[in-house]
Amino acid sequence: MLKKLTLSLLFIALSFTMVQGQSVEIKTYGISDRTVAADANDIFDLKYNGLANVGVGTKIYLIGNAVDTTFTAPQFTIVSKPGTSAADFIGTADLDANSKVVSLIVDVVGTYTIEFTDGTMTSSITINAGTYLGLPSTGLSCGTCHSSEKAKWELTGHANTVKPYTDDPAGHFQAFCLGCHTTGFDANADNDGFDDHDFVFPATLAEGNYDALVAAYPAAMQRANVQCEACHGPGSAHNSVVADSKMVSSNASAVCASCHDAGTHHAIPALFEESGIDATEFDGRGFHGGHAAGAFVSSTDRDGCSPCHSGAGYVQWIKEGRPSDALGLPAKTAVRPTASTFTCVTCHDPHDATNPYQLRAKETTLGDGTVISFEKYGTGAQCIDCHRSRRQAATYAEDVKNGSSHFGAHHGPQGDMLLGKNAPDYGIEWPSSPHGVAGGNACVDCHMAGESAFDADGNLLKFGGHTFNMNNEEGEDNVEACAPCHGEVGETFKEKKFYINGKADLDGDGTAEGLQVEVHGLLEKLATFLPKNADGVVLIQSSADFTTAADDSLTPRIMRAGYVYFFVEEDRSLGVHNPQFTIALLKAAIDEMGGTTGIEYANTELPSDYSLDQNYPNPFNPSTTIRFSIPEAGNVKVSVYDVLGKEVEVLVSENMNAGVFNVSWDASRYASGIYFYKLQSDNFVSIKKMVLIK
Repeated sequence: MLKKLTLSLLFIALSFTMVQGQSVEIKTYGISDRTVAADANDIFDLKYNGLANVGVGTKIYLIGNAVDTTFTAPQFTIVSKPGTSAADFIGTADLDANSKVVSLIVDVVGTYTIEFTDGTMTSSITINAGTYLGLPSTGLSCGTCHSSEKAKWELTGHANTVKPYTDDPAGHFQAFCLGCHTTGFDANADNDGFDDHDFVFPATLAEGNYDALVAAYPAAMQRANVQCEACHGPGSAHNSVVADSKMVSSNASAVCASCHDAGTHHAIPALFEESGIDATEFDGRGFHGGHAAGAFVSSTDRDGCSPCHSGAGYVQWIKEGRPSDALGLPAKTAVRPTASTFTCVTCHDPHDATNPYQLRAKETTLGDGTVISFEKYGTGAQCIDCHRSRRQAATYAEDVKNGSSHFGAHHGPQGDMLLGKNAPDYGIEWPSSPHGVAGGNACVDCHMAGESAFDADGNLLKFGGHTFNMNNEEGEDNVEACAPCHGEVGETFKEKKFYINGKADLDGDGTAEGLQVEVHGLLEKLATFLPKNADGVVLIQSSADFTTAADDSLTPRIMRAGYVYFFVEEDRSLGVHNPQFTIALLKAAIDEMGGTTGIEYANTELPSDYSLDQNYPNPFNPSTTIRFSIPEAGNVKVSVYDVLGKEVEVLVSENMNAGVFNVSWDASRYASGIYFYKLQSDNFVSIKKMVLIK
């Protein structure tokens, strides 16, 4: 009886939990000019910044969503509106089976409450319609109460979006640009915005225009530039009141997209929406989810995760002074905001121009104390604020008590990998490739590479720029990112070989393949020495159901190797971020675990000159080794010639990194005699003689 009662209570509890999780929600739905232009037959015919506080006469869009359920009979209702309002729904559209959009025009100043229902489930939203005040030189304005924010804003680009263009004789500024370069501009509304006041665009662009416009059209010009109300909504009903959406602050990218997403010159929000839509599903080379999709937001129900797993959480962490733990890494905030995906304002502070591009990051450190600054790593320092290990690897990877389901660098250690820092202690001075400093902006140099947001046919590119993707979902790589330093690298990163001591077969399987393929092979080799769970997944956890080890005991040796495995796996570049460091880590871990690799290091210091050494041994039979040095990356060819000058074999013909290399020649099938070997790299040529005696 007790068992039946327990099961009944469990069923009731589960049923309640399921019902409790089912709901509907209603939100604003921002639309950019790009979306408006995409389809002339849908309901989206005017752009909308997605704010709940808008100018009177604005056409707004609202979306109703089914949350953990499916629609039965969804319905929008205007519950309340100003007494003289004739507002009603203009059109509806189904975005998918569980998302429905409606549009309406808020035609009178005041408050509107719209409800979305489906059966017994209900959600509502309040919209405020007001008029714009602008920033007059005297009288009430946003700066009256928010003087410090206004002072910071005045140093940003948004505070100066008219004068540089009207006063530039060589510019191309036109009257239609004012729609985004001013505040409250809406040709379809009478909201006391810029376009509701007298103004005549200058006949010619010339120095002094702006001051003349201020004198001639003061009412319009007090609404010039992208002011507070452009992003927070009109302030006519605010006066310290924020209830009923009388003033709002939104982190949504739709606010920025209303101006920054149109035509061929403004595409950043459209690119950002592609973030994470890459080759993950194509061949595993990517990060499914990305900044905009926010697949990682599920972790934000924990205080310590919020600063890097939630856009709103990161902004809150900045506002609270960047609280940190003993390692200098992000710690929990006093207030945990509702989780959100990453948006424009996550990384860019609309009110603060201290850093380049108004980025929010400040000097910080990796878990081992390595300092990350804008001075050394440029704008890439913003990325490393979150894309860093949460461990001090040298001590963490020694302690067997750290074994857990989330053991490792946890979970985005790209900054540590790129700089070749914060690794387990193998008593090695780790070699490191220069990708972190070569271009001046670390991560940004490659992940945002590209001169245009569009291809030759006018299609939006799905990599580079604010996508941050290195490839698209069809597996096409942004090889343009490599060209400034490496020249032609082929059509895919997977083709690019990495040579150590003249050898590209780094995993020892007998085939010289691209770096990413070789690193994958080394990871698989390391995995054979590590404990796994019943599904064959590497898991450094004492309670795991191990199938490849005699017992579940962990040792410092296993911990170090496990950390390396997850460090390389979670970096997700398969060696590209830092080829030398990645290979060295994997070699050290495999060697200590008792395995072997196809890697033998020559001198790790970069040579300052080209050189071609005498082969050894010489004379030889049947094989000999040729050592050469190249001080910079470039096309390298090493060939063997007979005494008549005929090329009999090409030993190397690749684009290679700077370094010291050894290459072997097996002359088993050649006759005894004198041979010559030649090194060619860029403008350097050197030839030496060797003797084969059988």
